[in-house]
Order: sequence, then C-alpha cells, then structure tokens
Amino acid sequence: MAKEGEKDGLFEINLGDDLIDISAHTAAATKTAAELEKEQKEKDDKTNKTVINKDEGLLPDVADDGSFEIDTNLKKTIETIADPNKVADSEDQASIEKIEKEKEDKTPSKGGSSDSSPSSSPYLAFAKDRAKEGVFLDFSDEDWTGLVEKHGGDESKALREIHDVSTAERIKQGVNQYKESLTPDEKSLYEAKEKGIPVDQYGLAKHNLEKYSKITEDSLKENVKLQEQLVSKALQLKGYTPEEATEEIEGYKALENLGAKAEKARVGLPKVYEKEIKDLETSAVADDASRKDKIRQRVARMKKLVDSTPEIVPGINLTKAAREKIMYSMMNPVTRDENNNPMNPVMATRAKNPEAFEMMIHYYHELGLLNIDDDGIMKPDFTKIGKVEKTKAADEMRSAFESVEKTVAGKAAILKTATEDEDEFTAAFGRL
Repeated sequence: MAKEGEKDGLFEINLGDDLIDISAHTAAATKTAAELEKEQKEKDDKTNKTVINKDEGLLPDVADDGSFEIDTNLKKTIETIADPNKVADSEDQASIEKIEKEKEDKTPSKGGSSDSSPSSSPYLAFAKDRAKEGVFLDFSDEDWTGLVEKHGGDESKALREIHDVSTAERIKQGVNQYKESLTPDEKSLYEAKEKGIPVDQYGLAKHNLEKYSKITEDSLKENVKLQEQLVSKALQLKGYTPEEATEEIEGYKALENLGAKAEKARVGLPKVYEKEIKDLETSAVADDASRKDKIRQRVARMKKLVDSTPEIVPGINLTKAAREKIMYSMMNPVTRDENNNPMNPVMATRAKNPEAFEMMIHYYHELGLLNIDDDGIMKPDFTKIGKVEKTKAADEMRSAFESVEKTVAGKAAILKTATEDEDEFTAAFGRL
C-alpha cells in the first residue's frame, strides 16, 4: 500500500488524506498539446459510453456507498420474464385507462387536425407491445382495423376485446396443460365432462368394463365364488333383486350348470358396459347438437327481428351501428354467475339487484314501454314520457296505473273509488 503523500504514477492521484484531490494540474504544465488532446478524447469517449449504457437501462447507477436501484423499465422487464401472465394481468387495466386518459388529453379542439392512421394509435402501439411480450395473441394491422370498425371506431373497446380473447386463449392453454398432466383414466373422465356426459354414470361403466374384461376363462373355471358374482350381476342387470338372484343361483348349482351360466356372463357383461358407454356418448353428442341448433335458431330469430325493426323509440331510426350493438349486447357475455353460466350485459345488471330490476320492468310495462301485440309485434308507447311539460307527463304516467274499475277473471267488473286508486298507486310506486 502506498504511503501518505506518495502518488500513483499511472493516474496521478494523491493517495494521502485528501482522496479526491486530483493533482493533474502539476503535470499538465509539462505535457504536450497532443498528449492533452489525447486525454480529452479518452474522457469524452468514457462519458459517451456511460451515457449510452445508462440510456439502454443495462447498468444501474451506483452510489458512493455501493448501493444502487434498478431502473423501473429494467425491473418491469425482469418481472415480465419471471412471470409474464402475472405482470400482464396486474398492469393491463391500468395501462388501458392510462392510454385513454392520454388520448383525451391529446384530442384536438374543433377545427384542429390529428393523425388518425392506425400506426399513430397509442392503443395499437400498446397492443403490439403486449403481443411481442407474448401476453396478447399476434394480430395484424388489418385485424386491428376490423376490430375498431366493429366497435364503431372505439379503440378502447377493440383493445379490451384483444385482451379478453388473449386471456381466454391463455386459459385454454392452461386447461390443455392440466389435461396433459392427468392419468389416462382421469383424462377420459375430464373429457367426458366436457362433452356433457354424466361423469358418475360414465365412470362407473368404464370401471365395470375394465373389471369384467380382465376375467379370463381359466380364472373362472375353478372359482365358484367368482362364478356366483358374475351370474348374480348378470341377473340383476336383467331386473332381478339380489335375493331373487341368490335363489336363482342355488337352482343353477342344483342343476350343475352354474359354470356354464358364469361363462356366458363373463362374455356378456363387458358388452353390456361397452353399449352403456357408447349410448352415453351418443346421447351427449345428440344433446349438444340439439342445444347448438336451438342456439342457432334463436340467434337467427333475434337477428331477423333486429334487422326488420325500423325503430324502437319513435322518430329515432335504428342505424346499422345501433343494430350491431344490440346484437353484440345480446350475444356476448360480460361476466359469469356463481354457477359459471355466462351473462350478457342485461343479465349482469339484473344480477346486481333482481328485485329492483323486476320492479323497473313492471313499471315500464305499465307505462306501455314494453308493449307487444297478440301477433308478437313490438308496439312500445312512449307518449307518456314524450311530453315537454313535466307536470303533465307525470300526471299521464300516474294515470297509466289508475283505473276506474277492477276486473277479476270470471266475475263482473267491480267499480273502485278514487281513494282505493290512490292507496293502490301509493302502495305500489310511492317510493319511486
């Protein structure tokens, strides 16, 4: 170690008490201009290299005490590599909201101009970044344009659909990985459940098929107990009770033909369970086809109705975009209930407060907003809420619930007093 006051000949740094006192000025006077220029160039190169490394986020800034902090972007990159799905799920919602806010802030005022090309979209840029990271599925600019048009130019909805589709695909991949980890028997039951086959019945039939298929003719010949079990099972499948089957077996023993009966049961039982399994699978396929056919028919009826309805609110024509939104709302689930059944937006709203939803439906029905005639044609009546004068409109809405008589099926009309009308209206809708 150098003694106090000595100098390191290479760096010209004082190694005494003053550790940061660079004494290069004493040597500078004796250096040539070329040497000084060379030193300055080396300093510039070192500075540029440091700046480049810092900009690239490859090296953290180290403090004098040796501590450092990882750059935020570098930290996110490390987290994404470690668990991309976790990072994606925690950041997607916040990122979408941030992009929406930035777009609102940058929206030009009327008369201004902006670049509306797909390449300038912050939503598209974000989605492509997530696709490169493997969080979103790969997609093209044409795919993006189609999604934006589908949602009436709303890029945030297009981004959310890409997110939802990508999430569903990740779930599907997870399910497939789980299925690959199952044993053959477990995988068979899982796939049966996916097809809508009753798992308990299917699993028992598979178990019995395997059980009786393993019994050989030689193993049955000298095993009387096994012969009794096979014959008893065969008789019970024909409708015999266990007691009746036992009595029948005793008769076979007396006639010394139990072995022959058991051999027939050994050959026949596997066929019984093979047929049961096939019937279960065939029934599930038929049920699934029927269900899908009913869905297709319902969708076709709904689309025909939407396309053939010129307006719902008088004076407001249903545009192509409006029709597409109505169909999209009816056909696309936004959440699931406690039984994992999909729910569209209206179903989800009803689930928040079913009683309040029913009350509103009945209220609107009494106003005439949900009128449908005997031929099934929509005839909504908006006259009660279309008045300019609020007081008059309120009175007419109130009158929709008031009547001068009370009709009871099978009996003559019973006249009611104004007080009865008032009490009934107040009791039903006084808190609205």
